[in-house]
Parts: sequence; C-alpha cells; structure tokens
Amino acid sequence: MKQVFPECSAETEQTTILDVVYVHGLGGDIEKTWQRDPKTFWPKWIASDFPACRVYVAGYDSSKFAGFFSGGGASLQDIATMMADELIGRENPAPNLLLVCHSLGGLIAKQLFRKCKDSLDTDFNELGRSIRGFVFLGTPHQGSQLSSSIDAILRNFTSTQAKQLQYSDDALIDLNNHFKGAMSRSDVVVKSYYETKKTWGVMVVDKVTGNPGVLASEPIAVEADHAKICKPKDREAKVYKSVCATIRKILRKIGPAVNGGGQSNSCIPVSSSQNGETENAEQPSVIMSDYEYFTTVATDDRRDLETKLKDANRAYLSRDARGKKERFAMELRSRIAQPAAITRYTKLMSDVDSRYKRHVSRVIAESGNAEDIDEEIQKKVINPCVELHSTKDHEITAKHVDEVLYYLAGNCHLAWDND
Repeated sequence: MKQVFPECSAETEQTTILDVVYVHGLGGDIEKTWQRDPKTFWPKWIASDFPACRVYVAGYDSSKFAGFFSGGGASLQDIATMMADELIGRENPAPNLLLVCHSLGGLIAKQLFRKCKDSLDTDFNELGRSIRGFVFLGTPHQGSQLSSSIDAILRNFTSTQAKQLQYSDDALIDLNNHFKGAMSRSDVVVKSYYETKKTWGVMVVDKVTGNPGVLASEPIAVEADHAKICKPKDREAKVYKSVCATIRKILRKIGPAVNGGGQSNSCIPVSSSQNGETENAEQPSVIMSDYEYFTTVATDDRRDLETKLKDANRAYLSRDARGKKERFAMELRSRIAQPAAITRYTKLMSDVDSRYKRHVSRVIAESGNAEDIDEEIQKKVINPCVELHSTKDHEITAKHVDEVLYYLAGNCHLAWDND
C-alpha cells in the first residue's frame, strides 16, 4: 500500500478524518489502473482537493486472485484478509475509510467488509466499523450476465490458463447477498458505476451486472469502456466530479465537513436537503428486512420457475411467467434509489406472499385442482391487493400482482404444488 501525496503542500496542516483507499482489479496496477498518463493520476487530485483526506493506492498479486476462480492459489478471503491487515497497519489511520474499487477489486472490498464483520479479532471489527463508503467502478455484482462478465475479464487480463478458470457463481452471489443485507441495515454510502462502451467486443459490466442491489443506491452510467471507466481524463470528467460529491457527502456525515480547496463549512445533516425534503430517508427496519428477504432466493425449494410450473402442470405458462418475473425484477432495479417506491413494492410483495400462503396453499394441499387454485388466487390475492395497494398516484393492476406472484415463485418463496 502506497500513500499518495497532494500536488503541492497545503499552507495549513489539517486533521485527517477520512482515508480514501483505491483497490485495483484483476490484472490491474497500483498506479496505471488510475491514470491515462502520469498527468492524469487522479488519486493525487483527490489528495490535493480534499485536505481532510489521506489517499492510498493498494496493490496485490492479481495472479493469486485469479486462482480463486480456478479453485487454486489464494482465495478471495485470503486476498481480502491480507488487504485488511495492511489497512489495519496504516500509521495513524483516519477514523473513517472510503474504498474506491475498479472491476473485481470491488469483490475484494466486499469480502474484506464481510471478514471484518464476522471476525472475532477486534482490530478487524474496528476496521469494518470505520468503513463509511464504497465506490464501485465497473464491478460485476449480480444478474444473468455476471458469469460472462467475469469470463471476459479473466480471458483478457490473465495468462493463457484463463480458459481453464471456472466461475464460482454460488460464492459470489452469496457474497453480494451478504453485502446487500448489511448495507440495508447501515448508513454506509454506496456508489456504483457501469460502462456503456464495449471492451474486447463485449459489454463487460452493464446496468444489471453493475447494480449491487443496495437500497437508495442508483447505478450510474459512464461513457467509457471497462478499462477507461476508472481513468477520468481531467477534473471535469463526470466520474471524478461524482466521486468528489460522494466524498463531500461522507464528510458531511462524519463532520466537521470540508470542501475541496480546504474551505470548511458547517456540518449539514444528511437527512435534509435544500428544498426541505428528506434525502435518503431511513427505511423502517421491517421494510428493509422484508425487501432483503423477498429479493434473495429462499433455500427451502430451489427449483427454478419453469420446473415449478411444469411440476404443477402449468408448463404452458412458462413463457408468460418468465416475462412477468423479469419485468418486475427490472422495475425493482429501476426504483432502487427511490425509498418510497421500494417501500411500496415491498409492502405489495409481503401482502401477496402472506395472502398466497394463507389462502391458496390450503387449496393446493386439499384439492390441487387448477380451476380452484386460480379462483382462489383471483379472489384472495389479486383482487384485494389491487384494491388495497392502488393509490391516486400509483395504480396497482392485476398485471402487477401477477408479476409479483411469478417473481416470488422465481425466488423460491411460492409454489403451485405440494413439493
């Protein structure tokens, strides 16, 4: 780990309250990842523009990280533990920490956070508590394209042995589910960016894959490819200005806040905005818990949606069901940064789940007749949910409830048979 010093010394020495640590991706470099040329090494810009921050670039052996995907070499946990130990060893560390990550470096950061939370070592626990934010630049988190995204990175960033590397989907999905749940119960700032240009002929991290699924955190598009997304060309670049805004947001939270250029300003509560409306209003804990539950695949019935329909003699609905499930999943993703919308949809999912299990599951157990089941779904689930959840501003239709039914079934919360 190497400290990055400002372009010129500040006239007055200022207390450091936030350490900003850059974590490169697989095949990356401690300095080259973050620059187009030596003049555009932007960690130095951050060190210069934020006197209250100390900036570091962290490095690790990328070839060892690649071993995680092939089942050999250092594991993701090993790399994260080594980096955590290095962070703990900083001389006079600031009480707060922001991790800026490119590509698969984001997976290391998430595993580091998990390690710190789960460890019995108090030094690790303290490091985990100090983390105030994550910035993910082209990090693949989830979605149907996750496997191909990682394959593209491995194929182009590693040796000829890359073709033999295998994607560890269960481990990475579990890691993101843990991260998503932990973030829903904290005030840690999460910013995610995805590229809009192809690299090596493919879109490595798109809007779906680059979305960590964290409440009130909207993934941001960047007009760059996977290699350039972490290399803003100047201080006017959107990524640089956006990361600066994230740093200012964290500084306001931990206060006293300091703007770029060293000018102090009063601590602004993060819950208020200029127009007096609540910003990032805290979700009730029950809503957070329900959202996490319904958007995570349950463990008791891991059959996919098509298998469930086939087992219930409803295979003819597979295409329509798959489309409705995906539409609701897309709607959730598009509303991730809107707490009110997420609350509304979570309450709808909870009501559909409760009504289905209370009324429909009984009919399935007693008769299993398709007509009886459909009638019960219409009378006890669809009709009351449409009536109860529709408002003047947000109409809920039977189609919406249908979409929720198939989404919950796809996430293994509902079934149409007794298996």
